[in-house]
Amino acid sequence: MFADIMKYKELLYFLVHKEVRIRYRNSLFGFLWTLLEPIGLMLIYTIVFGVILDGAGKNHLEAYPVFILIGLIPWTFFNNTIRRGTRALSGNSSLIKKVYFPREIFPITILLANLVNFVPAFLLVLVVGIFTPNLHLQFAQLLWLPGVIILQCLFTLACTFLVAVLNVYYRDVEFIVNLLLRGWMYLCPIIYPISRVMETKEIQEFTWLYFFNPMAIIISGYHGIFYPEEGLNHIPPSMIIYVIILTFFLLGVFWLIFKRLNRRVGEVI
Repeated sequence: MFADIMKYKELLYFLVHKEVRIRYRNSLFGFLWTLLEPIGLMLIYTIVFGVILDGAGKNHLEAYPVFILIGLIPWTFFNNTIRRGTRALSGNSSLIKKVYFPREIFPITILLANLVNFVPAFLLVLVVGIFTPNLHLQFAQLLWLPGVIILQCLFTLACTFLVAVLNVYYRDVEFIVNLLLRGWMYLCPIIYPISRVMETKEIQEFTWLYFFNPMAIIISGYHGIFYPEEGLNHIPPSMIIYVIILTFFLLGVFWLIFKRLNRRVGEVI
């Protein structure tokens, strides 16, 4: 797949550039929205869960807003890629009907365009974390970061392949995806620490079910950079191996589904 994509790398570069440019066209803050959106959500969650509800994050985590941001930035990357990826094929019908090239380019374009937004935003949050009192950079956990980012990209790409091609045949997919993503977010340790899940007696016997959520493991990998007790070191190694195997399995299966259903996309679209 990737060997074929490299033959069209100029087209891929053009589509990624076009996607990024169009997204912020006629926007007052432009590229800054990459950071403004999660900061806005961070303020809301901090007020609701850290102040009004006197949430667990406020009492047990240093710099709770930074904790939320470290989880929100990767989730925003995942969320925006899946949402926009749902229309990766259906939104480019005119181009698909005119020219032939590997249609995997469209989901990959959405992923790379959002990655362009994700990297500088997350680096800025890292800088904020470094200069935040009572937070200490965990260099051992930092070594996990490139692997966590690659793993998230592959998992996100796998999901994008599936929803992009299914949405061509069943337009309900777009609405189902939006609903699922809303619920999925609360099943990830973004506004609460993952240690809270392990320590809550009422759900301890179901903790293994929680760890079947790949994004919960992935976001914990980001949190571990400043919050070692919430990082991958405190997650069962078997669960980390499970997420890696599952990611590659889903990438292969969903790509094959994409290839199979892709044959009639030009007619259906």
